[in-house]
Amino acid sequence: MLKGKKIAVLGLGVSGFESARFLRAKGFEVFVSDQGSSALITERAGALAGMGISVETGRHSTERILECDWILISPGIPPTSSVYRAAEAKGIPILSEIEAASWFCPSKRVIAVTGSSGKTTVSTLLGRVFEKALGRTVVCGNIGNPWIGEISGLGEGDTVVLEVSSFQLMHCRTFRPETGILLNLSPNHQDWHRDMREYAAAKLRIFECQNSGDHAVLRRKDQESFFPGYAFKASRHYFGADPSLNPNEEVVRLAAGIYEVDPQMTEDVLRHFEGIEHRLEKVALLNGVQYINDSKCTTSASLAWALSKFPDKSVVLIAGGHPKSEDFAEVRDLVAAKVRYAVLIGEARPLLRRAWKDACRQSEANDFSGAVAEAHRVAAGGDTVLLSPACASFDMFRNYEERGRTFKALIRAFDPSREPDRAAPALVKD
Repeated sequence: MLKGKKIAVLGLGVSGFESARFLRAKGFEVFVSDQGSSALITERAGALAGMGISVETGRHSTERILECDWILISPGIPPTSSVYRAAEAKGIPILSEIEAASWFCPSKRVIAVTGSSGKTTVSTLLGRVFEKALGRTVVCGNIGNPWIGEISGLGEGDTVVLEVSSFQLMHCRTFRPETGILLNLSPNHQDWHRDMREYAAAKLRIFECQNSGDHAVLRRKDQESFFPGYAFKASRHYFGADPSLNPNEEVVRLAAGIYEVDPQMTEDVLRHFEGIEHRLEKVALLNGVQYINDSKCTTSASLAWALSKFPDKSVVLIAGGHPKSEDFAEVRDLVAAKVRYAVLIGEARPLLRRAWKDACRQSEANDFSGAVAEAHRVAAGGDTVLLSPACASFDMFRNYEERGRTFKALIRAFDPSREPDRAAPALVKD
């Protein structure tokens, strides 16, 4: 734990709010600063002020922030921001909620999951497996509920399954999961990280503080491509050598095996898993057209994974938003094979248009509802209308959840009398 009790929490999202509240209870002198001024931020600021915590909204008072011993930063504040640069120039430690939570967690069985795609699915599955096999398990982190907000309810014998992002890992110093899982590496968050090297280095922090009694789970091809000389201290466990296997399921089986879980328990969880909201989620079957919400897809690699589930030339794709990288040409051949028609949206439209030129028929929509209406218009029986944007949502929505729920509401409005069709044709098997 860093020395110094005077800290600044930058950002009043859910992790910032929970961090301020927890650290105040631990005796830290907390100052909270958020440039925003929404109704939710104002509500949270009022709640913290009621606890005796100093809060400002609508600005960052840089001088006051730089008087603190260390800073807990929100992933929403990039290294290019003026307050970040000022703190960095002064040498003030900048940490994430994950780092701070790790100082106080009583449980030693912490399984951390990161990667360019698949984090939420694998974390959810592992949570169910360990709950069934090992007892009380808490799934938290980047999945939606901050780890630091769960600490007070955890015991030594509990299991923590933690989804962690590159932003969070980049600002960790001593965080040490008993098992660290790196699912995959592909271009992502190039709007936040300087380059792929920095992005990969951030992901590798999941292994940095491990020792010989810990476990590192990863793909050999990622190691060979991005960090061939990395010195692991933990025991290594590789997956992904057999392309015919579902990598998410393979990781779950491997991680469960590390903890000697009965394989039958693991298979039961995998067999009965209904999926997660916004990840290849069935919305409706209307007039022979299947509607799928994959709003959680924010990268080209994730789009490739989604498209691989469908027959050739059967997809009416809605793609676009705020681009996190410019690698869309890498999936051009798959788009050409799988997509019959693409509706392009958001800031990424010109990038997608150039990358997928002549790969499929295309149109562009000025707003989201227009894109959904166009996809519905051109779809025919046997098609799948797939929202799989390969981009972040921030140019049009607060987050991918809002984007996905808007999509579902618009689809159901085409036939409001119908609930989602549970008898919809199954997706192509993994």
